[in-house]
Amino acid sequence: MNHTNSCFHHTSNTHWQLLGELELTVDPDTDHTVGKWLAVILNALDLHVDFMNKVLKSAQETTARVVHAEAVIHFKHIHLLVYAPPDHAPHRHNWGFFRIDKIKNPGDQDYPNHAIEFYLYQDE
Repeated sequence: MNHTNSCFHHTSNTHWQLLGELELTVDPDTDHTVGKWLAVILNALDLHVDFMNKVLKSAQETTARVVHAEAVIHFKHIHLLVYAPPDHAPHRHNWGFFRIDKIKNPGDQDYPNHAIEFYLYQDE
């Protein structure tokens, strides 16, 4: 497992700031590791517990699907990335998120990588 905590570095050429990236090998403990790591990353945003649980559940469901798909597509790694706006207000509680799953073309390499990107945003 490689853990990269970018400490709120701004992603170039976008309006998103990378909060953290986690690289995992596909194994049964992936779900537990994702939960612990994501709790630390999201805690820095001072989010409502219900919202944090929704993001966590989405991440765990997605990683569980990747682990299950391992029987068909052998993934080299799972990359979990979390983004937020660089100018987020720390105490505003109207948050939403969307998730993007990416699989590097299996034809490009023997074992493709699977990326799961979370984009957290604040409603006005």
